[in-house]
Amino acid sequence: MKGLKNIWNEFKKFITRGNVLDLAVGVVIGAAFTAIVTSLTNDIIMPLINLAVGDGDITSLCTILKEVYTVDADGNKILDTANSLIINWGTFIQAILDFILIAIVVFAIVKIINTVRDAGNKFNKQAQKDKEIRKLKKKFIKQGVSAEEAQAKAEEQYASDHAPAPAAPAKPTVEELLTEIRNLLAENAKGENTEGDTAKK
Repeated sequence: MKGLKNIWNEFKKFITRGNVLDLAVGVVIGAAFTAIVTSLTNDIIMPLINLAVGDGDITSLCTILKEVYTVDADGNKILDTANSLIINWGTFIQAILDFILIAIVVFAIVKIINTVRDAGNKFNKQAQKDKEIRKLKKKFIKQGVSAEEAQAKAEEQYASDHAPAPAAPAKPTVEELLTEIRNLLAENAKGENTEGDTAKK
C-alpha cells in the first residue's frame, strides 16, 4: 500500500511539473494553430493562385516525357498516367508554395504576438513606475513638501533607485593574459641570470 502511495505521489509530481504542462498546452495550441494556417493557405490563398494559373489548379501542371495510351470501351484513347512518364512539377511547386505561405503566416502571427506582448510589458512597466512614483509623492507630501516639489523628488528618487548597476570591469583577453605571463617569465629568467652572474663574481 505504501509503495502504491509513493508511486502515486511521484506520478502527481511528474504530471504537475511546469515543463510537462507547458508541453501539453503547446501540443493542443499547435494542433489548433495548424488547422488555422492550413485553412488560410488552402481556402483563401491557394484559390487566388489557382485563378492566376488558369486551367485547373497548380498541381495539374506537368510535362509528359513518354505517353502511354489505353483504349476505353467506346474506342477512345485515354492517357494512362500510371504507365506514362510524367514530371509533376506542379505538385512540386504546390509543396514549395505551401511551405512559403505557411512560413509567412507563422512569421506574421508570431510577429503580432510578440508586438502585443512587448506593448503589454511596456504598459505594465510604465504602470508600475507610475504607481511607485505616486507612492513616493504621497510620502513627500506627508513630510510637508508641495505637490510639484514632491513630484520632482519622487521622480528623482525613482530614477536613482532604478539606476542601472555600474558595468563590471572588462576581463582581460587571452592575448593580454598570455602577454602578461610571457613578461613575468622573462622577468623571472632575467632575475635568475642576474643572481647567477653575482654568484660567479
